[in-house]
Amino acid sequence: MIKKARIIILILTFIFWTGFFGSFFIKKEIKISQQNKKENNLIKKENKETPLVKKNKKPEEKIKKNYDIFLPKRIRNDYNVNLNEKSAIAIFFDEKGNTKILYQKEIDKKLPIASLTKLMTAMVVVDNYDLDKTTIVSQKAIDTLEEVGRLHVGEKIKIRGLLELALLVSSNDAATALAEVMGEENFVKKMNEKAKEIGLENTYFADPHGLSEKSVSSAKDFAILTEYSILHYPEIWEILGAKQKIIKGYDASGQEIVHIANNTNTLLSEDYVLGGKTGYTEEAGDTMMLAMKAPGSCEGNVVLVLLGLGIAERIPRTKNLYDWVVWAWDWGIR
Repeated sequence: MIKKARIIILILTFIFWTGFFGSFFIKKEIKISQQNKKENNLIKKENKETPLVKKNKKPEEKIKKNYDIFLPKRIRNDYNVNLNEKSAIAIFFDEKGNTKILYQKEIDKKLPIASLTKLMTAMVVVDNYDLDKTTIVSQKAIDTLEEVGRLHVGEKIKIRGLLELALLVSSNDAATALAEVMGEENFVKKMNEKAKEIGLENTYFADPHGLSEKSVSSAKDFAILTEYSILHYPEIWEILGAKQKIIKGYDASGQEIVHIANNTNTLLSEDYVLGGKTGYTEEAGDTMMLAMKAPGSCEGNVVLVLLGLGIAERIPRTKNLYDWVVWAWDWGIR
């Protein structure tokens, strides 16, 4: 009986210690398992936050975007320009409508602008005319001061041809012929209405060609007008960016008349240049507008306007300002 009792006690003791140690190892295993799981989750989280390869992202584009926020910025303070002008501006316009003035002198001063007027003339023409319509050149148009267009009384020519002559060789008779299609008084009225619509504060047009000293603007106004035309009038900038156009008209007998229009803007061959317009009268002096794409990685345009220059100074002085804009400023990766 005693022997049987001892066997029962041994069995119970074995069961107790087996349960005790089994529970200990199971708890330890669960703890290790939970720790491993926690570490695995941490590793996954770290991998998610800092992957070796970032999908669908181009780091160089992000860097470029952040870099361009600060552009353009002046980098050559030792590089200055002396243009000997009455008024001038160089201004950067970006695609979001932001602006940055790079160079300025008397930018709100009203001055006669001479043939720069023809940019607004061209805008009114595009707004109101069919460019493929044919019109007849009048004696009044031919009598307009200067004959660079070499038009003939009674010549039949397309509106587009007259527009090309007005913009490329700055033909005053072509500008008058264009205005006469709707009547010169009404045409000039539309020019000033357009200026008001754009928001020009120091601009007034007295004629379609700029011969009158009453046709005035400021460097700032004309830069705004230029940028507006770039954004909304691609037909005009296709012409202003051309070095030459061959234009055909016909006399009363049907004989073909050929006009070769070479652009008066000799800066077209410079990098980034979109086009421009030259002007001169005795009262205005030399005037010039030049538009260019922003150099480097900046997206936008730069417009240069120079008013009140000396005779024959418009090209070299504008080139001086162009060089300064390109090299005295940081435009990002080129």
